[in-house]
Amino acid sequence: MTRGFLHGRTETCRSVSSDSVAWCTSMDDPSADTGRRIKLLRTALATHSRLTREAVNGHGVDRHLLGLRMLVAPTEPMPAIFTDPAYTYSSHWFVSTSQMSSEHLCSYGWSAVTPRGYGIAYNIRENSLIIHVACVRNEHGLNSDRFAQCLEAAVHDITSLIDVKKVSEY
Repeated sequence: MTRGFLHGRTETCRSVSSDSVAWCTSMDDPSADTGRRIKLLRTALATHSRLTREAVNGHGVDRHLLGLRMLVAPTEPMPAIFTDPAYTYSSHWFVSTSQMSSEHLCSYGWSAVTPRGYGIAYNIRENSLIIHVACVRNEHGLNSDRFAQCLEAAVHDITSLIDVKKVSEY
């Protein structure tokens, strides 16, 4: 929720950027050294922070495009941008997340917004991280238990990478 606007509003923070892909790729590359991975992580975090600030300040694209699409009258032809396969694909939320940080909140859920996706709720606490993974088990082969295991492994990889002693060396 972006409280800077009358009655608030939501906006989408897209987590995938070329910088986040470069960092993720390095984490899966055995030849990438720790220094390179840390540098790529810092770049990805800076990009994500910038994009999130832009979205919070009303400079994201998703809600603007949604508003324009909703203005098309039922009798009018849909503009080409909204029927383009790239737009359709980018509007399909394979992973939908929500975050509520509180030391007092035990857990909460966030459902998947599509039968082919996952819903992830997370609570960042001072000394822990609570993550709730949900999906619909169906013909698409989704498995929230497996997703959670992979997520846990990734958190351990990141924790290892950003060990204070290692980071101070770079």
